[in-house]
Amino acid sequence: MECTVSWTGATGARSGMGFVAETGSGHVLMMDGAPDAARPENGGQNLAPRPM
Repeated sequence: MECTVSWTGATGARSGMGFVAETGSGHVLMMDGAPDAARPENGGQNLAPRPM
C-alpha cells in the first residue's frame, strides 16, 4: 500500500504533531503524536493513532 503523508502543522487548535495520510484509493487516516510533558507546544494531543 502506498500513501501520501502530510504534516498538518500547529495552527489554531491543531496539534503540533498532527499528520494526515491519504491512500491512492482516497482513504484518509489522521495521526497525532504523544503529548510532551516537558514542552507541550512540541507534542501532540493524543487525538488519533500515532505515526510509526
